[in-house]
Amino acid sequence: MNKRALSKHPRPTVTKRIRELRTMAPKMKGVVTAERVEIDDKDTLVLNCFKAEKRKISPWFRTFCQEEDFISQDLTEKKVKWRTGGFDYITTGWNYSDWWKHGSGMVLGSVEDGNIILDFLKGWRKRTHTNRSDAGFEFDDYIGAYHQDIRDKRLAAKHRKKREQIDRRMELFGDIPDDYQEFIEKTVFDDYNYFFYSKKDKKAFCTRCGHEYEIRPNGVYHKKIAVWNNVSTLKHNSDYICPHCGISHPIKAKSIGYGRSQLLEVNWSVLIQNSGESVLVRYFCHTKDFRNNFRKPVIETQERFRTIHTAVKSEDYEWSEYSYDPGKHRWGYQKGHMPGWAWPSEFKEPRTVVLYNKDDSVLTGTCMKYSCLDLFIKKVASLRDHNSPWIIDQYFNTFREKPFIEQMIKIGWFRLVKEYLDYGTEYYNKVELVNGRTIAETLGLTREQFLILREGTDNNPTLKDLKTVRYAAHTGKRITAKDLESLRYLNGQSQSAEYEQFIDATEYTTIQKLCRYMKKQKIAVYKDYFDFVGWIQEMGYDMGNEFNIYPGKFVEKHNEMADAYTKFKDKKHREDVKKFNRLLKKLRKDASEDNPVHYKALGLFIRLPYETSELKKEGETLHHCVGTYIDRVIKGETAIFFVRKLEEPDKPYYTLEWKDHQVVQCRGLRNCDMTPEVKAFTKMFSDQMKKYEARKEVA
Repeated sequence: MNKRALSKHPRPTVTKRIRELRTMAPKMKGVVTAERVEIDDKDTLVLNCFKAEKRKISPWFRTFCQEEDFISQDLTEKKVKWRTGGFDYITTGWNYSDWWKHGSGMVLGSVEDGNIILDFLKGWRKRTHTNRSDAGFEFDDYIGAYHQDIRDKRLAAKHRKKREQIDRRMELFGDIPDDYQEFIEKTVFDDYNYFFYSKKDKKAFCTRCGHEYEIRPNGVYHKKIAVWNNVSTLKHNSDYICPHCGISHPIKAKSIGYGRSQLLEVNWSVLIQNSGESVLVRYFCHTKDFRNNFRKPVIETQERFRTIHTAVKSEDYEWSEYSYDPGKHRWGYQKGHMPGWAWPSEFKEPRTVVLYNKDDSVLTGTCMKYSCLDLFIKKVASLRDHNSPWIIDQYFNTFREKPFIEQMIKIGWFRLVKEYLDYGTEYYNKVELVNGRTIAETLGLTREQFLILREGTDNNPTLKDLKTVRYAAHTGKRITAKDLESLRYLNGQSQSAEYEQFIDATEYTTIQKLCRYMKKQKIAVYKDYFDFVGWIQEMGYDMGNEFNIYPGKFVEKHNEMADAYTKFKDKKHREDVKKFNRLLKKLRKDASEDNPVHYKALGLFIRLPYETSELKKEGETLHHCVGTYIDRVIKGETAIFFVRKLEEPDKPYYTLEWKDHQVVQCRGLRNCDMTPEVKAFTKMFSDQMKKYEARKEVA
């Protein structure tokens, strides 16, 4: 429609007739008048809508209706402002019936206005619906049919444009390699084979090598070649060594007498190709059907997903039923992978994939030519505990945003890359890296610090090692490669926060001397030691005296100092005790039902302490030092929870400390480690707490 020509048509004004209608129907929404004119040499129906507000009525909008389209102009604006919504939606939102009724809806200006509208719409319907009957059609039906037809045409044009855009992008994808079928049969389905046998017929067949065998009393033999197996026993669904395939390829034995209704195997493959600077990733679903003829299983292939990687973005496509053309399948924008625990069928999405490409030569000249994909697949992807089937696309997307990954891969820091991709961006363990010109600049280190990181880790650092060196630099502490090496190989090393405490300890000792003491005293939980030195430092002990910081019998001295520190804090912080009790009361009051404080599982539950005396009782009953933690809780540095058995709710069982979005420790009687049940319960509680805290941060 020619908007310039439409906008030149004179705007409607409020007439005496319209004002009279306003007084006749006080609850009306507005008045509609109509005119039929030629605009831009096209027959045009103009619907002028006036809005009724309180005691006045004013121009609202007008809709221009032509054979192929309609458009509305907002008359409440002095400047020309267009709205593509239908006049029914603009006025009533969804209901046609209110349009032409007196009372609470829209009111026609006159009978003549209604005839003008009907004449236009009947003529339009006669020209566009010659094969359809008008029997039973009413005023609203003509308007509804006109609106719906125009909307259908608009929607069809929109989706035609979208399909054409997708089809042009799909032209980038060429033929698959000539040897792809061989790759599917020999590589993709290499582990999806069976050793079928019939003891009755004394015959066996291996679907991997395709050889027929004879079953004899002393083993399985081949008639023409000198191979046999006289060691393994043929048993249905047990592993068997095919005489030809050998011990390196054990295969599942299947008795021919059993049903094969479930023997339809599924696996996926990935093919990487290029098109100019773009990289194309293609996902194929393959099925291997043994059900009808196990000697000649039917292998079928269907390409299901495609991704186009450019220098600025990735485009994901999926072969699926087109929502606006039911029953027909075509390439469309990917709908997204199913989240959460509801893993989709392996026929719909891959669980594992086999990569066709042997190296990354296919990336030469593309936007991913420097991605080091070959090394990533061989050295990093193999380290991941749960290798994602979408790992190729995930890596390309990461490299596009963080090309510094190339630097770390090229110098062989595969563990650091793996941990950064897995954990480095999580909110509770975030590590910021930048796209630096050098690896040291990328890591946020000086050249000297970079050399310490490399030498102190045998050129294979972890995320904790990087955070340790960074923390030393941030606090101005001096750390050597030997110090870093000593920290790495301490028994039972855990959170990086403990590394920070080792570095802080250089104010009164050296890291290597401290590490030697830890090993000699067999201190598995380093936090115990740092709690100990924190107590004696606060109580005024001389930290330069090794007799104080390195006691001969650490466990005994730790317990002795725990009691002394409790008494020291009781005397010094009586007001803090009252504050602590008020804090506990508020926490219990604020705890909602979805708060993990209410968590129950495995016959256990968790709760906050009720008062200060409970912390003392907890420490005295379980013979550990939780009674000394009052001051830290008050300052918000940590949180203490009690783990109890449901059957013994008042009896101390385990004490849990929560700090920095994680469980720092959970101790039972005499600092004993967690039982399997408590460990599982603690893990579930930790997961709930992280979700709860994440929701609070968002809120």
